[in-house]
Amino acid sequence: MNIPSFVCRSFALTLLAASPAVAVSHAAAAAAPAAASAKQIWTQKLPGDAKWHQLTGLGTLLVGTDGALLSFNPEDGTLLWKRDDIAKTNIHNAREIAGTPILICNNLAGIGNSKVTFQALDYLEGKTLWTAPQITGQYLDTIPVPSKNLVIFVVNTTEGSESGIFLFAHDLSTGERKWATKFAKGNAIPLHLADNRGRFMPTMDLSGYHEPVIDGDEMYLGYLGVHCVDLVAGKVKWGIEFPPGNKGLKKTYAPLRIVGDRIYGAGGGSVYAIDRRSGQQLWKSERISEYAGLLKARNNAIVSQLEIVGDKIFARFGGNFSNGQAVQLAEPLGVVVLSAADGKDLFQAKGIEAGLTNLMVLPETNTVMFADGKDLVGLDSAAAVPTETFRVPIEFKRKMGGGDVAKIGLGLTGGLMGVAKATMSSSKSRLDVPVAIVRQSGHIVVQGKQHLLGFDPQAKSEKWSLFYGAPSDAFATIAMFAVTAAASLQGNAQVAQNGSILTSGGQEGMQNIQSALDRYNRYTEKRAGQMAQASSTAAYTYILTKVGKGDIGLYGVNLTTGETDRELALGSKEPDYMADESTGRIFYFKGKDSVVAYQF
Repeated sequence: MNIPSFVCRSFALTLLAASPAVAVSHAAAAAAPAAASAKQIWTQKLPGDAKWHQLTGLGTLLVGTDGALLSFNPEDGTLLWKRDDIAKTNIHNAREIAGTPILICNNLAGIGNSKVTFQALDYLEGKTLWTAPQITGQYLDTIPVPSKNLVIFVVNTTEGSESGIFLFAHDLSTGERKWATKFAKGNAIPLHLADNRGRFMPTMDLSGYHEPVIDGDEMYLGYLGVHCVDLVAGKVKWGIEFPPGNKGLKKTYAPLRIVGDRIYGAGGGSVYAIDRRSGQQLWKSERISEYAGLLKARNNAIVSQLEIVGDKIFARFGGNFSNGQAVQLAEPLGVVVLSAADGKDLFQAKGIEAGLTNLMVLPETNTVMFADGKDLVGLDSAAAVPTETFRVPIEFKRKMGGGDVAKIGLGLTGGLMGVAKATMSSSKSRLDVPVAIVRQSGHIVVQGKQHLLGFDPQAKSEKWSLFYGAPSDAFATIAMFAVTAAASLQGNAQVAQNGSILTSGGQEGMQNIQSALDRYNRYTEKRAGQMAQASSTAAYTYILTKVGKGDIGLYGVNLTTGETDRELALGSKEPDYMADESTGRIFYFKGKDSVVAYQF
């Protein structure tokens, strides 16, 4: 499946801009060149504490409080609109429809948020495009299907004489219900704690699952294994159920992969190949847990990512997962390669220790790359039997400040294992392993809680590397959350929905928001120009640490050179912020109830 270029660009910017804390040390920063300071450009008071915030595809700033949903012009802070009637939202239930100006929101009311009203907004003006009739039940998920002019809501409710988990498909332009179908019994799908949940009344939803795969008239859901839904008839065509890797953790089914007439999934420690037309199970691999050794084989391996390369399946198991409150390393850890024809073992990566990143497919070099706690590893994806093409020890090439070196007992250069060993005898917050890798500026950027590293896969060598200490254990945890979420997105990038409301066949029924689309297209041109201007300079990621004379703030790292050349003190022990790298802006949520915008 091809990924649209805008999806790739959006993912790279989101990953690098939304990783607030690859942790940074004040001592290491002393060796960096003089950093440019950001200029404050505007500030706005909020009607309550910000519970969540995000940038739309056009760069407008959405902020959700307990009592309202607001949108700001990112350039001057003008309040574009405020909706007091839309409350208790979060990132999972306020969904932007890619390629359109539409934002799908839920308005939750009643005891236990049991009354749900779905609305579509023009997010440039905040006007309601349509409102669906209220449903009594438990909201679970929103699935945008712009290529079919649909949005699907997943609700645990009663429909007619039946109760259970239903799929309700609505026309994206009018809100008219097109079809409804029962998917499962009410308690059939394990739920997870929602983002931005209430303190005294936790909300459970389907945020612990990867996005469905949309292909033509079919939608493949990974809630219980693999189910195929006919988007035209509104019927479940077939389903193959298998258990998740761990019911208590999020994203422990691997993202689904489609190749030709087959769809691949994984759960319960095994990989499955299914005929996507008939739903017939073609094969099931042996449990991957056997690779963990005798003692750990009792654990259920979490197969967290599949990449189909030619006639082989590269499978990652274990890694960092969230339970909705914290991130934890789930073992066993490993990478195996299976035959796509029959699921038989071809290769096992040896000696993976202390952590594991996402797999990165590098087709230009016939390589599949990953990192563990001590090495960057490349596997030959073209060979009949895969072999390692490189194994490069992770080292910090740049000298750290002498004071910080003294604290953790390293020499002027040292690898991550040195940090890990020092951690055993000093502070646990020092422990750091890579948790995500991503393409950026012609090389690979490796991210951990407390380090960044640029790697050239052609030369098989490090280009630059940095290590910075987190200002507290809490920030180290926040950093893990950010990069783990990014790794999860990276693992699902291959199955990002291709197509939007503007693709062939997607224009039907959109006449009533044509003016909104025209306005959206004008903004798209402006946003594209901003992104092009930013890409002509350099891409940055921002690191939370101690800056200046001990204040907590951000250093900006140039991901092309590895230089730390931007600096912003935030004056808070627990700063909440986000970055827009297409414009070089930082949005700081001061005291939670104000937004302060800075420009580099």
